[in-house]
Amino acid sequence: MRSTAVLASIGLGLLASSPVFAVESFAGTNTGPIPDAPAGSPSCGVNNLGQPRVVNFDVNGLVYPVVGISVSMDIVHTWRGDLVVKLAAPGGSPSKIIFSHTGSNVPNGCGHNGTLSGLYTFKDDGDRDWWGSAFPTVPTGNYRASEPGGQNPGGAPTLLSTEFRNLPPELANGTWTLTFWDAGDPTPGQPNSGTGTVNAATLYIDQTDPLFKNGFENP
Repeated sequence: MRSTAVLASIGLGLLASSPVFAVESFAGTNTGPIPDAPAGSPSCGVNNLGQPRVVNFDVNGLVYPVVGISVSMDIVHTWRGDLVVKLAAPGGSPSKIIFSHTGSNVPNGCGHNGTLSGLYTFKDDGDRDWWGSAFPTVPTGNYRASEPGGQNPGGAPTLLSTEFRNLPPELANGTWTLTFWDAGDPTPGQPNSGTGTVNAATLYIDQTDPLFKNGFENP
């Protein structure tokens, strides 16, 4: 499903209804539980991914190249360091890791044990640092994407839109995917450890008319 989040027009004779810019939103489908990573050794890390939860976005009606991307996810998870989350355009390329192995700078690390609960939005002008929000329950809000963890260094804030900017409509229209993997098996004796569910997700695509950009893109 597609809806227009922002739409402006100019009054120039017969062009009175011509669009200046639009941010389109697309609701995700196939939400639900994120399968646990397999039990065993290693118990966490880059080589211990479970089966994916793949959320799909049916993107249609784009007429200009992509200017910017943001994505929101309503998610519950009891150990955010387990998660790997990747956004991909139709056909799987280009793609971008939004965050992974949060809080871990080693391949087999379990990362930050903070709980996710609520709506988290990732955008290039987000005012929160994902790795810097090391609270028992990670606050909801607007975040920057981060470089992958499980390596040293990891977790630096990064731009989400870079890989997708200027993607033409013939490549941007289609099924986008937001994939979630769990990378840590549940802790023995803690029945709710390392488990999670994607309740909802929304993809936002900014496709400003090139004639009216005027520096609208993020620096």
